[in-house]
Amino acid sequence: MRRSLGNALVYAASLSILLLFLAPILWVLVISFKLRRDIFTWPPSIIDFAPTLANYANVLSGSGKFVTFIGNSVIVAVVSTAIALTVGTLGAYGLSGRRKPKSPAWSYWMLSFRMMPPVALVIPFYVVFQQTGLLGHLGAIALTHSVFSVAIVLWMTKSFFDEVPPEIEEAAIMDGATDWQVFRLIVMPIAKAALAASAIFAFITSWNEFLFAVILAKSNTFTVPVAISTFVGEVYVSWGELAAATILAIVPALLVAFLGQRYLLIGLAPGAVK
Repeated sequence: MRRSLGNALVYAASLSILLLFLAPILWVLVISFKLRRDIFTWPPSIIDFAPTLANYANVLSGSGKFVTFIGNSVIVAVVSTAIALTVGTLGAYGLSGRRKPKSPAWSYWMLSFRMMPPVALVIPFYVVFQQTGLLGHLGAIALTHSVFSVAIVLWMTKSFFDEVPPEIEEAAIMDGATDWQVFRLIVMPIAKAALAASAIFAFITSWNEFLFAVILAKSNTFTVPVAISTFVGEVYVSWGELAAATILAIVPALLVAFLGQRYLLIGLAPGAVK
């Protein structure tokens, strides 16, 4: 009886915390199905209103630009994730295992890029891309996102590479494999869970990033976070369309996290245990 009561209290507390964190998202979801007159009804209604898809229709149709902005976000997130994985895994492999340097300063130096405030790099990036003619291009935005994503990729994959038994690499070298073959054919398949977890983090980081996108993008290369901000005007806020656009922006990130949650948990385990 005491154990059952304890479990019930734990589940109740967990459910309460879950509802607390999900409440803002659920409220935005409700608003996205309301007309403007229902949004400002007092007291606010959660169930007693006529649901409508007009807000979603206005967001997706209209000028059709929001669909383009979603495509821009997908391109930027995929490219930045690919760059971060390529650079991060190579760097992590060079800093782990039998190649590990005597001082861990290299790893902490890479992690410092993650700690650096993004606003400190906006102006340098802006000047560089303006001089090179890349200002407003999706590639420039993806490159800036990858700078911050590569640090977390390196840190996560290095923890996993450190767990790979050195005997496996030594056996492959004894059989005549080069370092590149050991990395590509031996280590990479073993570390696929860590790579998937790193890719999820890098993708979501790029998908949600706002500062670099709003400064470096042009009107036709806006990403989803920047596009959502356009629904907030100086004297008028399109609350229904704003809520619908927010929900549409959340869905892709949730799908990526949901489809990769198994790899996410496995990939985080070695670093957590260490």
